[in-house]
Amino acid sequence: MGFRRCIRNLTIQKQESIVNGRTQGRTLLELGKQFNISESGISKFLKRWVDQGGVPKVPKSGRPRYTSRLFDRNVLHLSRVNPRLTAVDTARERLTPKTLCSYNQAQASSSWTE
Repeated sequence: MGFRRCIRNLTIQKQESIVNGRTQGRTLLELGKQFNISESGISKFLKRWVDQGGVPKVPKSGRPRYTSRLFDRNVLHLSRVNPRLTAVDTARERLTPKTLCSYNQAQASSSWTE
């Protein structure tokens, strides 16, 4: 019949509208047709809604970022400049920021200008 099997991807607004529609007396079949979800999916969602007391607004866990945006930008730049570089070559190239001059050179040039 074309119904989706799970309702995990519903936005909070759609979830609240399902609950509001049910409190207004709409049937599970009507709600299912409106949101393209099976009757059993709507029923399970409403049971879970009652058990949990609404939508939990907890941030989802995930793997934390290991690289910075600057690092990612440098990797993209290198891959666009030379698309045949391997991962090892890319790591060797220029992923760490290069300084223009060393600390000793900076001191020498500043003392020279004085």
